[in-house]
Amino acid sequence: MGIGVPGRDGWRVAAATAAGSSHLRSGVRNQDAVAHRIVETGRGQVVVAAVSDGAGSAARSDEGSRIAVTIAVGAVVRGIEKRPAAALVEHLATSLVRMAVKRARNEVVRYSRRQNLEPRELASTLIVAIASDRLITAAQVGDGAVVAFNLPDGTARTLCAAHTGEHANETTFITSRTRPHRIASVGCADGSDWDALALITDGLQNLALKMPEREAFMGFWRPLLNDLAQTDKPEAVPGRLYSFISGERVQSRTGDDVTIAIATRNPRNHREDRI
Repeated sequence: MGIGVPGRDGWRVAAATAAGSSHLRSGVRNQDAVAHRIVETGRGQVVVAAVSDGAGSAARSDEGSRIAVTIAVGAVVRGIEKRPAAALVEHLATSLVRMAVKRARNEVVRYSRRQNLEPRELASTLIVAIASDRLITAAQVGDGAVVAFNLPDGTARTLCAAHTGEHANETTFITSRTRPHRIASVGCADGSDWDALALITDGLQNLALKMPEREAFMGFWRPLLNDLAQTDKPEAVPGRLYSFISGERVQSRTGDDVTIAIATRNPRNHREDRI
């Protein structure tokens, strides 16, 4: 299990990842990964989150996905710490998430060389996102989804297009392109319009999205996001997320590994934003 502990003030973040039912039956390790950080800046908090889905056909994709999310989040955090305002300006935030994809791919390739592996043995997708009170920006290579939400209005917007092939289960991996940051799908949204964010890997797509439109299914999302936004004990939310995605309701509907990261601004901040 991979979980994250959310903060009590400003933004809250919770994340979990669980092996899929098919992997549990065959004894294969969870090939997904998730990472996130909350960065304090002079202009408020900034959430940085990433999820990655290791290729089922790649022998050591679990290592590739872990490297990808760790490097991507770390690269964005360092960029924000050097220039805090960059995370709040669209063209600079876009540069940050594209740069994160590039550095994730480069580190996976370097790791493969140190381990005497072909990069394809570490193949994984990658979604990396930044969320502040002013701007939400994300980059995506491969499948999965990243969605922005307006909780009071009950509306949602899928930020990036997925990379899919002509056949089922075909996608693009950060190791399958020399410059994946250039072909990454990038989306931006005004932070004043959206007060929650979610990232998922492919295993949850058919439960969390209306397909093929790839619109958020609010019946799936509303309880999870409201739990994080409204609870007095946000540190307990990651455990509940894990119980949900590893439970029968999810596992009976997908055999793939499942990973989710959600972020919300807490209720006090919601009210202050609207005063």
